[in-house]
Amino acid sequence: MTYPGLPEPRNTQPPTVKPGVAIGILVAVIALVAFCVTAFAAPGFLLRKGPGISLPVPPTNTTTTTSPTSTTESPSSTRVSRPRITITRRPARPPEKGVQVIADFLAKIAAGDKPSAIALACEAQKRFMDDKIDSLLPLGSRVQVTTTSGTSKFVLADVAGVAKGRSARGTVIADRTADGGFCVTTFSIRAA
Repeated sequence: MTYPGLPEPRNTQPPTVKPGVAIGILVAVIALVAFCVTAFAAPGFLLRKGPGISLPVPPTNTTTTTSPTSTTESPSSTRVSRPRITITRRPARPPEKGVQVIADFLAKIAAGDKPSAIALACEAQKRFMDDKIDSLLPLGSRVQVTTTSGTSKFVLADVAGVAKGRSARGTVIADRTADGGFCVTTFSIRAA
């Protein structure tokens, strides 16, 4: 109800920003910051006027292949492209101690000496080795290391030979122990 001579009541609540508008503004600010970071800081594609970042010198134990440097000339500027460098590293040889532990493990199985083979297993794996040897690599199996790979901390050996009277292939893994030696962690053999 209104009375003559009195001002009309006003809405005393402050105006609020609608959630859709606030989210839109937030997304726009984030997009602008991301553009600025990628344009000027991280890759800096808007700042590339000079020769760019210099390439590191490759280590001496690597093989490098380079392609010839090319230049592209235009009326306003000269652009020089950097040579492509391909670094090829030869894989490091796995530690001989680890390979020897695997070879000894397989020799003990071939000789029928299960307790000595289990003794070459890592402590946490010894309780599983008895059943695993019986099921995958029974005593008397003639399996030998064919190839090895790994690092200073483990050795992975591919093996092949005869198990259960049939041709067999698989892998044996040995890990480095705290004292610097190696122990057999696990193995998997599949008879063909």
